[in-house]
Formats: sequence, C-alpha cells, structure tokens
Amino acid sequence: MAEGKNLYEVVIVTSAKLGEEGSAELVNKFKALIAEHGTVESVDDWGKRRFAYPIAKQTEGYYTLINFESGPEFTAELDRRLGITAGILRNLIVKRDPRHVAALNAQKAKKAEENNIDVEAIAVEAVEAPAAESAEGF
Repeated sequence: MAEGKNLYEVVIVTSAKLGEEGSAELVNKFKALIAEHGTVESVDDWGKRRFAYPIAKQTEGYYTLINFESGPEFTAELDRRLGITAGILRNLIVKRDPRHVAALNAQKAKKAEENNIDVEAIAVEAVEAPAAESAEGF
C-alpha cells in the first residue's frame, strides 16, 4: 500500500430503470474517476436485486461493489459526485482495515492451495496402498 493511501470499498445501487447496460455505463464512469485518483483493485457486479423497501418509488436496483485504493481526500469528492448523479439511488463508501485485508488474502491463498490438489499423487497413493496391504497379507 502506498504511503498516504487507504483501502476503500464503495457499494453503488443504480436504478433498474437504466437497465443493465445503462447501469454498467454509469459504473464504468465511476471506475474511470476512481482510476484517475487512485487504483481500482476489483469490481464485483452483484446484479439486479429487490429492495427491502421502496427507494424513490422503485423496488429494484443494480448493485456493484468496487474495491479501490486512494487518498483520503478523494472519498469526499466521490461521495459528492455519487450523490448528485442521476440514476444512483444509494451509495456507501467504507474504509477497509488493512489487517482484515491481509487476513483475507491469507485465507484466499490457503484456499487456493487446498484447491490445487495433486490428483496424480493421490492416484498413485490409492494404487500403492491396496498393493501394500495385499503384500502384507501373504
């Protein structure tokens, strides 16, 4: 992490009236803005979801999560622009704890190691184990 920069995540809820393409276009606009002032780490499109209660007389919207790194002064400007942009119903910017991010990355690495099972080694063990048992029995 660069000096003076923090990790953030922003959830953007766009209007279902925009459609999937309009929502994607709006999110790309904000990805470009974030990229100008920092670095975009990941974008996770959650798709169309039904709200628990109506927001601006709408019952559905498109959710998108963007993880990014930037200076702390940029988040106020991002929040301002998200608030005045037509088509965005809600947004939430949260500063991520670097300790939590490091622990999450360690969990992902461990899970990746578990998923990279050596199938050939397991197959050899499975063939050799019965052969060894039958040799001991005689």
